[in-house]
Amino acid sequence: MGWKNSNLRTEMTRLLRRAGVSGWPRLFHSMRASRQTELRREFPLHVVCSWLSNSPRIAQQSYLLVTEDDFAKAAGVAKVMVAVNRR
Repeated sequence: MGWKNSNLRTEMTRLLRRAGVSGWPRLFHSMRASRQTELRREFPLHVVCSWLSNSPRIAQQSYLLVTEDDFAKAAGVAKVMVAVNRR
C-alpha cells in the first residue's frame, strides 16, 4: 500500500523515540520552517518558495526563522556549536 494508509506523524514520533529524541510541538511545521530557512540562506526567496510551494509572503509570515547564527553574526561572535537538550 506504500504511504497511502500511513500516519506520518506517528511514524516520525516512533523514529524520534527510537533515536532517543523527544518530539516537539508542530513537528512537520518546524521541520519545514528550518529547511526553508536553510535553503533561503543559499538561494533566492522566489526559488525556495517555488520548491516548497508557498508564496514569499507566507514564507516570511510563517516559515522563515531567526537563528542563533543570525544573532552571533550580528554580534560579531564566532560560531560556537552548542548541544541543546530541549524538553
